[in-house]
Amino acid sequence: MTTVISFASQKGGVGKTTSAINLSTAFAVGGYRVLMIDLDPQDSVSASFGIKTASSYGTRELYCDPSTPLDELCTKTRHENLDFIMSNISLMADEYEVIQVAADLFYLKQWLQSEVEGKYDFVIIDCPPSMGSLTVNALVASDLVIIPLQCEALAMQSLKRFLRTFKELQTKIDSHLRIAGILLTMYDRQIEVHRVISQQVYHYLQGSVFQTIIPRCGEIIESSAVGKSVINKSISSVGSTAYIRLANEILDRFNIR
Repeated sequence: MTTVISFASQKGGVGKTTSAINLSTAFAVGGYRVLMIDLDPQDSVSASFGIKTASSYGTRELYCDPSTPLDELCTKTRHENLDFIMSNISLMADEYEVIQVAADLFYLKQWLQSEVEGKYDFVIIDCPPSMGSLTVNALVASDLVIIPLQCEALAMQSLKRFLRTFKELQTKIDSHLRIAGILLTMYDRQIEVHRVISQQVYHYLQGSVFQTIIPRCGEIIESSAVGKSVINKSISSVGSTAYIRLANEILDRFNIR
């Protein structure tokens, strides 16, 4: 059985792509077969892996040429258990065409069920920083939704807006939509506002927040700069340890080990 996990937030810069990449890597290192899909037209995943040339096949073909074989859509990585479908929605015309198909909010779910189910243990989806049709496609297709949250006031406002929208989607589109948890990211306990906001989040949302907290650390920043996951760059670092802990927390919390 394939478990689909989406990283979604209406606010950019909260560690969404970084967390998707590193959770994918943590699962792959743990022996699970993982497919990561980048639905963000900004193509942040390619940038994070230092890939400078646009992929010939990717999310555009996934939506606009569904007969394209899965093997052609995938970009192989240095890890045998980890494949990517890169975002290659580079032109405005491409984005318009993809969005037209994604207006069918169940399109991605149906594609995953027919083309991917059983071939991977996990599908990890990096959503655009909005609640447009591509993000809703990912949410509807997902078994679990992770919401990265930076410990800042503006991020809290974005979280409230996201939760209201998610509740509306549950009511109007799919009552089975499920939030796996809120993931605190880029946390620095030396900063007072980070401590205060994290305390408030755990107090008010309690079990909806992952126990794992992703710290602000140089290794995570440096790994993106050199085109690697922090796990591949420095597996003993605090950043790497945090993402491996997150992977184990998900496996245990949802009994999918």
